[in-house]
Amino acid sequence: MMHTVFRRLFPMVVWLLAAGGGLAVAQEPAVDSPSSSSANPLADLASMTYQPKAGTQGTIRLAGSSTLQQAAAQWAYGFVKIHPQAECSVASNSSEAGWQSLVDGTADIALMSRPVTDAEKAAWEQKSNKRLVVVVAAFDRLVWIVHPANPVTELLWSPETGILRPASKDNAATTEALAATHWDRLNGSAEWKDVPIRVHGRGLGSGTRWHMDRLLTGATSCQLAIAEHKTEAELAEAIAADRGGLGLVGDEHAHWPGVKRLPLVIPANAAPLADAVVGSDRTPDCRPLFLAVAVPKEGSMLPQVRQFMEYVLSYSGQLDVAKDALLPLTRGEIHAQKELLGWSMAR
Repeated sequence: MMHTVFRRLFPMVVWLLAAGGGLAVAQEPAVDSPSSSSANPLADLASMTYQPKAGTQGTIRLAGSSTLQQAAAQWAYGFVKIHPQAECSVASNSSEAGWQSLVDGTADIALMSRPVTDAEKAAWEQKSNKRLVVVVAAFDRLVWIVHPANPVTELLWSPETGILRPASKDNAATTEALAATHWDRLNGSAEWKDVPIRVHGRGLGSGTRWHMDRLLTGATSCQLAIAEHKTEAELAEAIAADRGGLGLVGDEHAHWPGVKRLPLVIPANAAPLADAVVGSDRTPDCRPLFLAVAVPKEGSMLPQVRQFMEYVLSYSGQLDVAKDALLPLTRGEIHAQKELLGWSMAR
C-alpha cells in the first residue's frame, strides 16, 4: 500500500515531484480561457472556480483505488496549498480496500473505480447509522487489446450479451446459452476456430476487473477462465505474447508495444445501463471513478471534507484530473453530483 500525507510542511520529495511535473499545483483558469469546450474539455468549467472557506482545517483521509492515486495526490497537494492548516493523507491500494477503510472508519473518503452496490450501501448505512453519498469525480476510458496478429477489428457490445455474445443452443432437454470461447465467433475467420479466447485481467477487488466482467458478458455469466495480473503493464505484456489473448486496460496502456487496440461498438438500440451515472450519457467503456463519503443522518459532513469535495468538483479539481490523463467531468455532470450531495446550485 502506498500512503502519502500532505500537510503544511511538505516533505522534500513532494517538492521535487512538483518541480518535475509529477504533482502540479492546480491553477485557476486564465481570464481569456477559451469558450469552446470542443477545443478544451475544461473550457466549459472555466467559471466553476473553487471558493475556499477561510479557516478550513482538520484531517482528511482518502483510501482506495490505485487508478485514482495520482489524481488524489494532486487534489491533496492543491487543497493543502490553499488550506495550510488542513492535512490530507492518501492510501493507495484497491477499490475494495478503500471501501473497507470507509466501513471501518479509518478513511473519510473512499476512492472507488467500481460502483457501490445497493446491498453494500444498505448494509453499511444500517450498521453505521450514517448516510452514504457516492459521487463521480472523473472518468477513465477503458480499451480492449489483443495480439496484433488477430484479424478482429472491433468488438460488438450490448448490456444483455456483453462482447462474448452468447448464442442459444437447443437440445432435447433445455436451451443453453453458450458464450463465444474461440476467436472465430468474434473475428469471423475460420482459421481461428481452434484458437481459444484467453482473457487477461486484473485481480479480484480491482475496479478494472469489475468493469471487465460486465463488458465481457453483460447479464450472463462468464464461462472463461481469467489470467490475473498485478499491473496493467504486466497485462499488456502478456497480451503481446499471447496470440489468443484479450485484455482490458486504461487508455494510457493501450499503446503498449506489441498489442492492438479495438473499438467497442454499441448498437444504436442498446438499452441504457441500469446503473448509468446520473447526469451523464457516456458510453460503457468510459469507467466512472467515484468518491464515497459518509454523512451523518442528522447533520452535514465534516467541514474540511465538504471543502475538499468542493475543490474536487471545481475547475481546479478537474484540472488535476486532466493532468492525470483521466477524463474530467462536464459542467452538467458536476451539477448532477452536487445535487446528489444536496448542495445548492447557487454556490
